[in-house]
Amino acid sequence: MLEELKAFTAAVDRTSLTKAADALALTQSAVSRRIQQLEEMLGTTLLDRSKRPPTATAVGRRVYQSATTLLRDLDRLMSIPKDKEDPSGTFRLGLPQVLADATLFDIAMRMKADFPALDLKCRTQWSTGLQLELAAGELDAAAVMVPAGSAQPAGAQAKFIFTLDVQVVQSKHAPLVPRSTKVSDLAERQWILNPQGCGYRAALQRAMEGVGKQLRLGVDMHGTDTQLRLVAAGLGLGLAPSRLLASSRYRKDLCAVDVADFSLRLDIWLIHAPELGNLTRALDVLHRVLIESFQAEAVAERHAKEIARGAARVGCGRRSK
Repeated sequence: MLEELKAFTAAVDRTSLTKAADALALTQSAVSRRIQQLEEMLGTTLLDRSKRPPTATAVGRRVYQSATTLLRDLDRLMSIPKDKEDPSGTFRLGLPQVLADATLFDIAMRMKADFPALDLKCRTQWSTGLQLELAAGELDAAAVMVPAGSAQPAGAQAKFIFTLDVQVVQSKHAPLVPRSTKVSDLAERQWILNPQGCGYRAALQRAMEGVGKQLRLGVDMHGTDTQLRLVAAGLGLGLAPSRLLASSRYRKDLCAVDVADFSLRLDIWLIHAPELGNLTRALDVLHRVLIESFQAEAVAERHAKEIARGAARVGCGRRSK
């Protein structure tokens, strides 16, 4: 039936059997025969042949509308397995919340600019959860974070993106600890952190347990922006990637804390399913956006150091509660 539908839609599009035949590289009689076969299959007349040129009947126009949609969807279906075709359908992306805060706007803007017909569906989750969802076929790609120097995530194809520096931060105006300190001193203060499952929180908790201390949580919540706002207000200490710290609207009210026996660095990997078909180009764009975004990390780190130096000049951390 597909060949018959193609002949019929070509005849309606071009209002001429001769032009339809030229477009399909067929003879006019072959086009006419295929349309007649379609009419026999459907049990109705699709072309009014009493007119010159023949035009679609009322039912023929309805069949034409459905046929054009069907053929367009078929073309899209056939392009799905082809790596070089334009991306279509939905690109299912997973990001840890902190990376979504830093990069999702840029990702969405670039994807819509390059592939207007592509839908982007983003899922935020801890890195371990994203790896499981990718393995289960629920995601096409995900950016995940693992401790710096770890092997690349297993069970998927992976591309290295960047090593992220995470800093301890506090209020510049209501500091809780000295600007230079140790993990044991940090354990005496309350923290504003992500809920259980966050790699940041787990690393900090291990460091405190290593010196016989326990993590004290003041606020347990998602959302880096709100966390930094609470930290700036003096409600507790926090952890923030230098990139987000430098771009935060609260950066002037925050200062970094130098912890002699604790540092947190995380490697960011882009993992993806092995066969993406026509989503391959979307993956390439995602990879470029993440690289470009975290190339700015070096600039952000310099800004964060400037924040720390500024804090030293105004006395951040010289007093504590």
